[in-house]
Amino acid sequence: MKQLRWSDIQQLLKTLQAEGYQVLVPKKNAWGDWFPEEGIPEAWPEDFENYLFPFLRDLVLPSPEPVFEVRNHELCEAHILEFGKIAFFGARACDATALAYTDHFYLERAVRDEHYARRREQLVVITVACTRPCEASFCLTMEAGPWARRGFDVQLYPRRDAPWLAEAGSPIGERLLAPFADTPEQARDQWLQEVLPRFEKLDRSKLRYPLDPETRQYLADRCFACGGCIWLCPTCTCYNERTLPGTQTVVREQDACLLAGYHRMAKGASLRPTMNEMMGFRYECKLGIGSCVGCGRCSVTCIGHAAMEAYLERVR
Repeated sequence: MKQLRWSDIQQLLKTLQAEGYQVLVPKKNAWGDWFPEEGIPEAWPEDFENYLFPFLRDLVLPSPEPVFEVRNHELCEAHILEFGKIAFFGARACDATALAYTDHFYLERAVRDEHYARRREQLVVITVACTRPCEASFCLTMEAGPWARRGFDVQLYPRRDAPWLAEAGSPIGERLLAPFADTPEQARDQWLQEVLPRFEKLDRSKLRYPLDPETRQYLADRCFACGGCIWLCPTCTCYNERTLPGTQTVVREQDACLLAGYHRMAKGASLRPTMNEMMGFRYECKLGIGSCVGCGRCSVTCIGHAAMEAYLERVR
């Protein structure tokens, strides 16, 4: 465990810049929304909770993404969309945990996705642990906050009247933190004792799949199939492939399991023709497989009260 003053954090980011990384930091625009912008911050924005949009996921899994071309019925050289070396400063613990899930999906299964791998290798993730919960979040329940257990290179623990704490989560992180002063491991335990009481922790054993039929129908009746929860979810990895009109380029783009087209097969047949069945499929992924990180984005964007917040109300 290390301790860093704010000037040390700035120096760490400048080191990454000198190594050719584009440093992205949180900044609020004129409408009050947070977006990552390039630069070295003068200070940590005290009112920053989290980006609504899953920018960290979008850096490794852009949509749409050209993947290859087919000419004369033959596969041509694959296109790999690259953004260069990026250091993302200010990622929250839920997004870092979600990145670990997508790493497993694209890198650690039977087939390694080289498009994803190329971008992931060029990304350095610097998380800042949360000192207060975001709207509708339950990250502590899902062991994805307020601090990350995985998915980061450097994790910072902010303290108001003392140097920040820092730990490494990868060899890159160890190298970046090597020049800074050590501090006892107990310092993080004290930080957790102060912060954790602010976060609600539910009985995770009650968050299970399959959903009882009444709850599943309750949620299905309220879903408008807008897809907003999927577009904002940092762990959604499902995609579709199609050929761009007038071209021979095949693109990969994100798809949403709450849209009827996702489940449609040849001649109009569907694996899950009703919203009840589609809702069951979504919750199987989030609770059955266990890929939910409790960030609360789905509840913030849902216009029908059919997302995790509605489910948790029934669990309570």
